[in-house]
Amino acid sequence: MTEMTAQQNMERSHQAHWIPDRKISLDHMRGYRFAEVALFTGTSAENAIADFYNSTGVDDPAPSRFATLDKDTITQEHKALGVFLNPPRYWMFDEFRVFEAGDDQEFGGIKMTWMGVVDVATLQKGIIGGNYFPGYIHRDNSFTYNQGSEVYLLDAPDGEVFVMQSYNAHTDDGLAAEQSPATLGSRLALPEGWRFRVKTLDRDLVVSQDKTGKLAHVMQDELLNRYQGSDGGKAFNYVP
Repeated sequence: MTEMTAQQNMERSHQAHWIPDRKISLDHMRGYRFAEVALFTGTSAENAIADFYNSTGVDDPAPSRFATLDKDTITQEHKALGVFLNPPRYWMFDEFRVFEAGDDQEFGGIKMTWMGVVDVATLQKGIIGGNYFPGYIHRDNSFTYNQGSEVYLLDAPDGEVFVMQSYNAHTDDGLAAEQSPATLGSRLALPEGWRFRVKTLDRDLVVSQDKTGKLAHVMQDELLNRYQGSDGGKAFNYVP
């Protein structure tokens, strides 16, 4: 029997977890705390996928609660190949729209909603495996940064612009909520050709996957702040 590909496993997982007509629409999101759990499934390293569950809108994962989560326990309970735990962090946009949301699961008593799936190889490249290495994640949502909001941008050597979508709250000794990301320019050891800048928007910036085949180009810096890229201008309504 032919082994399923990662793409086939992603499509199958999408059908299994997605709930038609379930959408999420939230405002006043800047500084909102959330966390994620990704469950790895598949039959080989080549076709392994990660289903992402996110606490936004359904629970508040205080660091003390999230610290009790155990990878081995979650792996066994959900019959998974492995687990990726994304500890509490803060959203940096103003409005959040999820056009494809799925089932809810509980992890150590923390409720989370299925919000997307990615092949593990891409996850390893863009998030787990290193910094400043963009990778694609399948999801269907949009972030809006309102006019007048301060945004934090990374310019890549090839000209792509990345906007910070979430600020790390777990390797900064719990001080992330009190510090301004605007100070990152002096704290990041940027690779050659990269540039960090801060901008106050003169109009709304909308980031979505409408024109990217539901693929978000994401990466992180060495302090584990996460960014989404303009993807040749397709993911942004304009490039700031």
